[in-house]
Amino acid sequence: MSKVKLNHEAVIDWPDPSPEMVESSEFNAIWEVIKKWDIAVPEAYDGYCGAMGNHVRAILDGMNRGVV
Repeated sequence: MSKVKLNHEAVIDWPDPSPEMVESSEFNAIWEVIKKWDIAVPEAYDGYCGAMGNHVRAILDGMNRGVV
């Protein structure tokens, strides 16, 4: 996992994906789309970083909640 400077005033959880998530076809489909993106999530960390499993996890969690 890439290191990012976590925002000390983070307003969202930023969990790693579970091993089961990493093995899922949904995870891999999302990863193939975003893996070359630079992404900022100011609610979780400072600045931009390359896409990580945490980003895929956030998308999957949002889809499961009907947010995305």
